[in-house]
Amino acid sequence: MASLSPSRLVLFDIDGTLLSTDRSLWEDPFREAMELAFRESGEPRSIDTSHYRMGGKTDTQIIHEILEQNGVPEGTVERLLPSIRKTYLGLLKAKVEARPDYIRLKPGVEALLSELQAHGDVLLGLLTGNFEEGARIKLGPHGLNRYFGFGAFGENARQRSLLPARAVEAAKRHKGHPFTEKEIVIIGDTPNDIHCGRHLRVRTLAVATGPFTVEQLAVEGPDFVFPDLTDKEAVLSAILGPLSV
Repeated sequence: MASLSPSRLVLFDIDGTLLSTDRSLWEDPFREAMELAFRESGEPRSIDTSHYRMGGKTDTQIIHEILEQNGVPEGTVERLLPSIRKTYLGLLKAKVEARPDYIRLKPGVEALLSELQAHGDVLLGLLTGNFEEGARIKLGPHGLNRYFGFGAFGENARQRSLLPARAVEAAKRHKGHPFTEKEIVIIGDTPNDIHCGRHLRVRTLAVATGPFTVEQLAVEGPDFVFPDLTDKEAVLSAILGPLSV
């Protein structure tokens, strides 16, 4: 019988891991939000995102880096960040309400989450670069919010490497257990997901459902790597296996 006290903290990335967004329905959300926020501030300008790669970064970091690449001074970025965040979240909410099919669930996700939730010794959380409101909007169409009572989000830190410790703190507040090292499992689809918890000696599961292949992810040294989450028994074994792994 599973313990009622959680002994494994499983932290999921969202984009590329749990779900993806259909770029054919909305090509560049951040560029649209930034240009709209600049127009509304009386400082209209075009934003070039053609050479920017967002994978594994926080929303705060993405906004800073895109605008810095476009020559926007740091002070201006900080001043407009709240407006850009509000604009982006408003656009995202409207898009998902109008086109729920903008959000596409990754293979095996629902079955895995359901199984993990049934384990009394497992606590599920989010470790995502999304702003929390954006995360909840994206998880809504497929009913995934019910699995995640807490997490660490894009407004909590500019760098993703700061998020694992904040997620662990949130888990301790949530359940009272001080999770450490291999009790903590981070599941994500980018090298940043693999590396972000390394200083905490966490267990990492990489999944090639985002922009990186199994081979590219394996080079980064995760504890486990899978093509996707459909092999539920193998993934569960990796998550719940001995702490010495």
